[in-house]
Amino acid sequence: MGQNFEEINFKTSASIFLNQQFKTKRQDDPKKAVSLEYHDFLKVFDKKASKRYPPPHSWDHKIETKPSFHPISMKSYQLSLKEEQELETFLTENLDKGYIKPSKSPMASPFFFVAKKGGKL
Repeated sequence: MGQNFEEINFKTSASIFLNQQFKTKRQDDPKKAVSLEYHDFLKVFDKKASKRYPPPHSWDHKIETKPSFHPISMKSYQLSLKEEQELETFLTENLDKGYIKPSKSPMASPFFFVAKKGGKL
């Protein structure tokens, strides 16, 4: 089933050959990429909608601490220079969009990076 490419000294296996034959191209139109039964949910993933923050709701809240509370001052873990730059970019962009607000908390919330394919953060 595999094909021979003698001139470049390369041979495909059956699985590589079948993968190339049946590989689907990425659809840019979400209506074509998503099954009909899920079309009602397309607006949830709309790019334009993601550029704005939802209005405040009745369940917005804040956490009050006791006056006797004294936070522990410590870093969660060290960040590489690249991670620090990515964090700064993320915070700046999301503060500008209004997705997040400057914290009034005496303690920082932990976070971590998950590498994407290709090593991107």
